[in-house]
Amino acid sequence: MSDFSYTVELERWGIKDNETDAANTTLGINQAFLWARENDYNLVVLPKGRYLIDKNASVNLNSNTTYKLYDCVFVKESNNFTGYTVLSCNNVKNVTIEGATVIGDRETHDYSSGGTHEWGHGIECKNSCYNIVLNNCEVSECTGDGFTTAMDFSAIGGIQHPAHFAKGDINAQGNIDVSKSNYTTVSRFFDVTGSTVKSVGYFYYSGDGYGGYGTGSNLNKTVIKVHFYKSDGSYLGFRNTRTYELIYLSSLPEGTAKVRFSYLQNFDLMNGNLHYVLCARIPQYITYINCKAHRNRRLGASVNGGRFITYDRCELYNNSNPMSNSQGCNPGYGIDIEDGYMTNQKITVKNCNFYDNRAGAFICISTRGVYLENNKFKGAVNLSGSGDDYLSHNNIYYGPITGRSITSGNEADGTFVTFRNDSIFDASCSINAGNTTLENCVFTKSSLNLFGETLKIYNCKLTFDDPDKDAGLRFASKNIEIYDSLFDVRRAGGLVTASYNQTESALFKNVKFLTNETSGGHYVGAKNLIVEDCEFIHSGNKVNYSRMMASRSMRVQNSTFRNQSFRFDGGDIYGSEILAEETGYVTHKFSNNTIIWDASYGTAVHEARGPGVAFLYIPRLEVTDNNLRVVGKNVSLGAMHSLRVFAENYLVLSNNTIVTKNDIGISTKGTITIESAYRKSGSSLPKPRTIIVAQNNNSINSEIVFTKNLDLQLEKNIVGNIPLPAAADSEPSTGTYMVGQIIYNVTPVAGGYVGWICVASGIANKNPWSPNKSYTINSLVNANGKVYRCIAAGSSGASAPSNTNGTAQDGSITWEYVGALAVFKPFGLISS
Repeated sequence: MSDFSYTVELERWGIKDNETDAANTTLGINQAFLWARENDYNLVVLPKGRYLIDKNASVNLNSNTTYKLYDCVFVKESNNFTGYTVLSCNNVKNVTIEGATVIGDRETHDYSSGGTHEWGHGIECKNSCYNIVLNNCEVSECTGDGFTTAMDFSAIGGIQHPAHFAKGDINAQGNIDVSKSNYTTVSRFFDVTGSTVKSVGYFYYSGDGYGGYGTGSNLNKTVIKVHFYKSDGSYLGFRNTRTYELIYLSSLPEGTAKVRFSYLQNFDLMNGNLHYVLCARIPQYITYINCKAHRNRRLGASVNGGRFITYDRCELYNNSNPMSNSQGCNPGYGIDIEDGYMTNQKITVKNCNFYDNRAGAFICISTRGVYLENNKFKGAVNLSGSGDDYLSHNNIYYGPITGRSITSGNEADGTFVTFRNDSIFDASCSINAGNTTLENCVFTKSSLNLFGETLKIYNCKLTFDDPDKDAGLRFASKNIEIYDSLFDVRRAGGLVTASYNQTESALFKNVKFLTNETSGGHYVGAKNLIVEDCEFIHSGNKVNYSRMMASRSMRVQNSTFRNQSFRFDGGDIYGSEILAEETGYVTHKFSNNTIIWDASYGTAVHEARGPGVAFLYIPRLEVTDNNLRVVGKNVSLGAMHSLRVFAENYLVLSNNTIVTKNDIGISTKGTITIESAYRKSGSSLPKPRTIIVAQNNNSINSEIVFTKNLDLQLEKNIVGNIPLPAAADSEPSTGTYMVGQIIYNVTPVAGGYVGWICVASGIANKNPWSPNKSYTINSLVNANGKVYRCIAAGSSGASAPSNTNGTAQDGSITWEYVGALAVFKPFGLISS
């Protein structure tokens, strides 16, 4: 190899640098480049100039050469061809191109011959190109794409069902064993000793010309056996492979002359399928560094076959938009990865800037392995087709994202679409199939619609703020897990959310849903639902009504519902009206949650809607250990259903506390309300025979209401709330008690009593009010069957307070009414 570079001598080769004499200039450049290669120059420099490239030819680059083309502009001569190439790397390897500028003939091109004329490309790497680097190159105004890679479709042969297929698998002798009825064998043999396959050094099993496998067959996730034979038919064994994966001749068993294939596939399900054994010439290891593509008619760049293709620090902008004399043509993206299907593998795009391309920034169709890192995408990004493993990391998106990663046609086999540390602004993200993972992503003024097999969201944040649009929060994958994330819907017409009974399982853990000026929606329809350590908080002045459905099981715990009208459904209330599954045991539980209402506005009450949490269509339900707080603020809210259950077959209501705190003059009262089963007019659902177990619930300035219409469906009922027994050494003097509550005597004696039973609900107090007596702040007294607290210290007057609302003045003391006085009677006389 020479240690010296060669600078092209323009006069020697008849090259013009003033954009004239296209034929001789192109011929001279090619002759000079070829001469340099033949004379072992590994560095070629072309002097500064504008070089007109013949419409009938391309500039051809040679192997093992670096081309320094800075300040060289290659201008394509105007033509009427449907396709052309300006700079061409064809079946070459180890080539570096630096500094080239290419300008196509888009504005002067003659399109009158018909057709799309979409194949006029700037710099093309095609066929068996290997290890090509384009550095600081720029392409514009081509009738097709700025940069492109292209494969041929050379094949050893095709396979048509049923003629070339047989039932069964290959046995140890290399023969078809028809007893393996679940298998199909490609009965045709393929010669791997021919010149075509030898010239590329590999072959592989593929689908048809569109990447498909035909009716009744999808082999993308099927293990393919390739069987090896000598020329005389002797069997040499087999190896497992996968469609579109290269099988190198150098790795075949010694003496292999022909091959055939078998795989797990039902022969009878196939119908006219066409497959190929390809030995296509595929560009590999093509790298674009700091390149630009703009104003090209079709695409900034394309991969029409290629593996290990990298775009690094490239700028792809303003492609396919109209110009003075030409319109853009489809697809119209910054980069399109398409023809070649699963032959296209391991595509990396990093540190690139996409903007103002007509149709969008980036699209790929049926590609195996796409990695997007640290890019800025302005415009649509489409991870489409039957793709396989898409990873987006640390990108900024200004436009919609759509995706589908599912190579086998079966969602359960789908591979991953993964977004990590990405930022999505003023757009929507819609992933339609396969498995989707979102980690540490920020969605600003954006919607999120996720379907498919699995969805996992970790530590993400979404905001939406547009009063004229519905906010999309559609979690409709079969299996959903969302952790440590925030969904902040500030203004929206409503929530476009999931449909009923679509999801197999849904888990929300440490997730916060904030809503403001939005009417709410249906967050998820699941068969099995878990909500843990979550917050559902509504603010603003627009009524919010939201819901979740769990048709088989539900566990909601340690979560907060604030100023929400929130409903949990066991079945579809809007469609065919069905209940959750009746199992004979409790499957739905709501425990250790906090329900808060401290807003100063009312809400609509319709069906199960109310200013709290409601349950309906759930056959067996436990509601335990919850804390409900109602604050009457500024405006009277009347009697509020803070917790409302439409009881079906069985309900446990225990250890819940509801507290109402009212401002002066405000008559809000919170309630735990137990209703009869909800039924629509004309419903065909059977009326349940209900069992209700209600124990140890506590109400402070509130009510626990069992409605009268429950009587029509009760089978066995403890009417009202029965507190659990407690123990003390004397009649209670503090605390709140319900009628029927028992306090056992911990020091019973002969002739005494077993304990005390509450016969009038209220607050226990043994300090009767006295006139002309000094009281300190927070002192409690009873008078006229009521309990009062001192909120302004002083001396009492002559008459005891008697009001039941607000405060009362008594001498220099201000008293606040806190509740009725509990009354106890001893029970269970112990004989001496």
